[in-house]
Amino acid sequence: MANLLIIADSQPERRARFLRQVEGRIAFLDGLEVSRCAAGDCAAIWAADPRAPVSAAVGPAGLAVLWGEAIRAPDGTRLEATALRRLWGAPDSPPPAFDGFYAAAVYDLSGMLIAGADLLGLFPLYYFSAGDVLLVGSSPELFRYHPMFRMAFDPQGLVGMLLTMHAVDGHTLLRGVRRLAAGHVLVWTPRTGPGERLQFRIPVSTRYFDQPFSDHVDLLDRALDEALRCHAPSETRVGQLLSGGRDSRLLAGYLAGRHAAVVALTLGRPTDFDMRCAVPVARTLGFEHRAAEIAADEYSGCAWLQARWEHAAGGFTTVHGWGTYPHLRGLPSRVVGGHLSDSIIGGSHIPWARDRATGAMSFEAFFARINAYGIRPETLATLLRRDIFHDLVPETIAWMRTLYEGYSDLEPQRAWCFDLYHRQRFHVGGEAWRLSFGGWPVLPAAGRTVLDTVGGIPAASLEDRRAQDQLLVRRFPKLAALPFADDPFRVTLKRPTFGRQVLLQVSRQRLNFARLAARARGRKLQPRYNARLYDINGPGWVAVRRAAEPYRDLAHGYFHRESMDAFLPAPDVPIACRDGIIDSSGYKTILGFLLWLEDHR
Repeated sequence: MANLLIIADSQPERRARFLRQVEGRIAFLDGLEVSRCAAGDCAAIWAADPRAPVSAAVGPAGLAVLWGEAIRAPDGTRLEATALRRLWGAPDSPPPAFDGFYAAAVYDLSGMLIAGADLLGLFPLYYFSAGDVLLVGSSPELFRYHPMFRMAFDPQGLVGMLLTMHAVDGHTLLRGVRRLAAGHVLVWTPRTGPGERLQFRIPVSTRYFDQPFSDHVDLLDRALDEALRCHAPSETRVGQLLSGGRDSRLLAGYLAGRHAAVVALTLGRPTDFDMRCAVPVARTLGFEHRAAEIAADEYSGCAWLQARWEHAAGGFTTVHGWGTYPHLRGLPSRVVGGHLSDSIIGGSHIPWARDRATGAMSFEAFFARINAYGIRPETLATLLRRDIFHDLVPETIAWMRTLYEGYSDLEPQRAWCFDLYHRQRFHVGGEAWRLSFGGWPVLPAAGRTVLDTVGGIPAASLEDRRAQDQLLVRRFPKLAALPFADDPFRVTLKRPTFGRQVLLQVSRQRLNFARLAARARGRKLQPRYNARLYDINGPGWVAVRRAAEPYRDLAHGYFHRESMDAFLPAPDVPIACRDGIIDSSGYKTILGFLLWLEDHR
């Protein structure tokens, strides 16, 4: 949607020079339009897709800019910049937070600037302050062009990313640059400097703990129904990212009841399990269905974009996301996605805190699970140069424990909140910003009503998608009877009819013949889209590894040379991974850091 930058600087010439520097760089993708506005000592500049919802207002009191859709729940009213300025104009009270995916800024001529984003902070907002200068941006990349900014590496940011494959608590790779905390607004004046003020906290409670499971399913049904009504009103034409899994098909069911024409997009090949499951869902609901493939030769270009503009905040496994946005430009301007749904309504990561042997829940068990996507602490100890990183590995883990234990007194809710505020916000939710350059993301699961409802449902009803699956069976039985992308010939929530079983068996035999034919040609048929997408030994990722290789020597300034070279082999040497998605993540984070070093050494 928008690559945005806001500057407050009392020196007009310095401010103008900075804006001239960034104006030719801010539109880093084809098809973006550059706009700007200014009032007093403040100016905002942004590059956005022409269809993106952007509203700006400049008047005698200052300016206000709203990038995206700030929605007042539960009536679904979309705010404009003038209304935002009125609602955020009282500095003595926390400005109200809204549903939707958005970023916003209000500046008044007294010198105060307020900037904020959506409820979970999915829209990235970074900031830097020095003296009477404030820089706020959707990426820290352009901060370097201001003379008050001195680019320096922050080792704490990298340690968090290497441990978890995403940022921890808003730390970045640049010293003095922070990502605004979820549910907070930034309040700045030249006299006081920057401060973060709480707007919204994920509402955990025991509100529904004494109700039966069937009531929990009803509550989830009402919450999702209201979220779709609020976020995707029936008068709005929408597209949908349809993967064939539980999350997207559940949302598709609700959309079909409200929208006459939905255009669905599935990524992958016709032989992929994902496609084989998504096509019947779209056909059952009467959706127009389209398909797109991210080619392997696009990966290295996507990797450069992710390294330069995201600074590895969401990890480096999802570079393919930068190849998705062009395919959204042919869809309606609002695109519904199931992002975060498996964690929020499916409770899929709550069990990460449970020890498999004892059943007890703890931070230790939870950290072990999220660290599986990063690099083990004992391995990091051999990789990182102690003269630079000191004791940051154990200190970062200790701080993660403090954050974890502060979310709730109940262990399942601690795991749920930590996951939402970190992995879901930075890694999974990071996809929203990439997609927004093609179509505006609509993320119903991240709405206030859903968060408030699920935050009061016990883990026993959420875990392993228990309530979500029951809701799908009850509300959309035809969709529940269709196979899922895990294995389209086996997994369903309802037993298929005899005729359907015969068709599934025929399809399975056809796939087996295709596998044999591929093997005879010396190739491997991979019918799972994600397995192919994340394969670090596949052609796309080998290209990324080759692109990063020239910067290996730069990394030796941060990693011990022998340990680093032993850990990350040359690009054409296969890396052994039991799980191609999980086990390759730590390697990919280092690849992202190598590419980042090229511009930020």
